[in-house]
Amino acid sequence: MSFDYDLVIIGAGVGGHGAALHAVECGLKTAIVEAADMGGTCVNRGCIPSKALLAASGRVRELRQAQHLAALGIQVGSVGFDRQAIADHALNLVNKIRGDLTNSLKRLKVDTIRGWGRLAGPQKVSIQTEAGEQILTARDVMLSTGSVPFVPPGIEIDGKTVFTSDDAIKLEFLPDWVAIIGSGYIGLEFSDIYAALGCEITMIEALDTLMPGFDPEIANSPSACCLTRATLKPTVACWRKK
Repeated sequence: MSFDYDLVIIGAGVGGHGAALHAVECGLKTAIVEAADMGGTCVNRGCIPSKALLAASGRVRELRQAQHLAALGIQVGSVGFDRQAIADHALNLVNKIRGDLTNSLKRLKVDTIRGWGRLAGPQKVSIQTEAGEQILTARDVMLSTGSVPFVPPGIEIDGKTVFTSDDAIKLEFLPDWVAIIGSGYIGLEFSDIYAALGCEITMIEALDTLMPGFDPEIANSPSACCLTRATLKPTVACWRKK
């Protein structure tokens, strides 16, 4: 039986991109389908920009610890920062990595198809593109569809007073106070970023312990000691600025 491709990958995040590189090494004719930006969640809205923001905000926190620095014999003056410049730093890093991923696929002659892909039958993929529907056949199809933020029922996103991590990564403004729903690693990263830049943070966790997905030894370690249980609401914990 003849196919258009040996492998069609739906999703061009780091998983789909890595799979495409390996497929080419194995001599497979490969296509990758992506509806949004190359690099998926990790590169555009997750790991890469969040770590860039963590690095920048962490420097601000370190330089503001005057008492600790003085004990080391270091004296610093007033420490300030440019919110937009920090956001631009993360965005520039995202653009560079996204461009590198795109170029690597071009060099290896992996066909990149823009559109929404779905399984349309055995060894068949339907892709909704701007020009209409495109049907591809493949010996194998790989799903690498990434993720989107979970919004609890009853909460309406307006992008201003209520927003997801996708919007928080843009660092468009710094509220005096931010409530973060969820104390997993994503919530913790944003609490660290925004607290370091001067925001008061309240973390809201549905379970009876903070960091429920972590190993208990990590959740109870000294590094997590600044997360303290609020006395009035068992499901609420506050990150107290220092």
